[in-house]
Amino acid sequence: MPKFNILRRIKVLARRIIGDAPTLLEEYPHCPGLFHFYRDLLATGHERKPGGWEWKGKFYPDYLTVGGACFGAFRPASEWCRREGIDIGAGGWPFPGAKPIDPLWYPDGLKLEQVPPSSQDYVFTSHTLEHIEDWRGAVREFISKIKPQGFIFIYLPHPDCGLWRMENPFMRRYHYWVPEPSLVKKALTSLGLEIVAYDDGPDIMMSFYVVAQKLMR
Repeated sequence: MPKFNILRRIKVLARRIIGDAPTLLEEYPHCPGLFHFYRDLLATGHERKPGGWEWKGKFYPDYLTVGGACFGAFRPASEWCRREGIDIGAGGWPFPGAKPIDPLWYPDGLKLEQVPPSSQDYVFTSHTLEHIEDWRGAVREFISKIKPQGFIFIYLPHPDCGLWRMENPFMRRYHYWVPEPSLVKKALTSLGLEIVAYDDGPDIMMSFYVVAQKLMR
């Protein structure tokens, strides 16, 4: 057995003997958010399997729970999201070329209210609206930043994925509603936009997208 493994086991045993509780991963300073999600998944009835999680008899690979779902949208979005634009809710993976807007990740960065009306060629947003209770109001605000003839690209978790369903107690901690492709398209057309492309999915990231164009007024 390697020496460092022996020393580690001795330290763990010593802590147990003297009664100290082990330090949880999420208790370490600057721990990744993934540690918290891991604990939440265990606490809400998800069973850990090699390479992912099982929920109600279905397996979901780890890449669905570690962030970065937007990578599934970058290729189709590149056709519509060109020139000057913003990525709302960008997290750690902003759309290439876009100005990221995300107060949690960039507290000193650009704020949505600082973006002038009708100033952007596009708005890109991925896995963000499901975290907003008044998501229709948020979409209306997003659209206000787009130039006439500009585009909004919306990427959202697909309802077929059990991880994203509201009956899943894990998601109830983070999501306000379950996006449906038809519901999102109807909301965009009701705001006077034209649907120019969509993929009802689910894709590799168990997600779908809708692209809409702001018409001339």
